[in-house]
Amino acid sequence: MSKAPISSMKIVVPDPENRFEWIPPDVRYVDGKNWKLLHDVSYRTEAGEKSTARKGFIFDWASIPRPLSWIYPPAGDGSNHYGIAAIFHDWLYVHRKIGGRPVTRREADAIFYEILIYVGCRRSLAYAMWKAVRTFGWIPWARRKERDIIL
Repeated sequence: MSKAPISSMKIVVPDPENRFEWIPPDVRYVDGKNWKLLHDVSYRTEAGEKSTARKGFIFDWASIPRPLSWIYPPAGDGSNHYGIAAIFHDWLYVHRKIGGRPVTRREADAIFYEILIYVGCRRSLAYAMWKAVRTFGWIPWARRKERDIIL
């Protein structure tokens, strides 16, 4: 008997410095790959800037290569909470702003790494994920169209 896919979930991650504003965030399954935020979720960076991923934002968690997804599920594996970092990374790649200030791809990738470390991801995994977005992130960055932006 096959298992039914999860249709919604709450994301619970460590937040020792109260940098996140959430209740925790609820997400709902949309289709074969994508999820939707059911309310706004904010993160305050080490530099004090606030990024808010808005309700209704569609994202696909971390882009984990299929052969590795059984070890590292795209939403996180329970001890490495990279799913929340992926939401903000996707948000920054689409909207390219934090607190109204434009961000570069390098800055978006740096914030991704910051969140990975902040929520307690293993450093070697955080580095590997950051290196992957630095190497291949130009592809989704270049594909973004103005129509993709929803505010």
